[in-house]
Amino acid sequence: MTHVEVREPGWGLNDLLLAAVITLIIAAVALSTALYVSPGDHLEIPELQPVIRVAQERDIPIGASRLVRWGDRAILVVRLGQDRFAAVDATSPGDGCLLRWEEESSRIVSPCSYVVYDVDGSVVAGISTRALQRYPVFLRDGIAYVGRS
Repeated sequence: MTHVEVREPGWGLNDLLLAAVITLIIAAVALSTALYVSPGDHLEIPELQPVIRVAQERDIPIGASRLVRWGDRAILVVRLGQDRFAAVDATSPGDGCLLRWEEESSRIVSPCSYVVYDVDGSVVAGISTRALQRYPVFLRDGIAYVGRS
């Protein structure tokens, strides 16, 4: 007597596994193509990377300043107008003192050596001739960021 195996119509285990692998490959190719064609918003920032978040724009009044730390660097960020910011080193290059923003005179002052800097970092008065390092500032979705110079 011969035994004949009768196969029921439908999908077997091997067929299901093969279909699952093919589906995963197609999904992976489609996902990688979609990510390549439409990069995320963070890739559209034209300014220098990396950046540091300063604050919400509304949290810094016009004419005010904010001191931020970036590793061992201190950076003084000043809001000059509605969408205008400036950022410079917050440490005096001559004496190492932490600089202060004086809103009344719109100047940056070293309390140790009394060197006065303009908001762009250039020396206005005092014995120093070294300007402050400047940093680019930009806004994105209402948040101020400082980039590397």
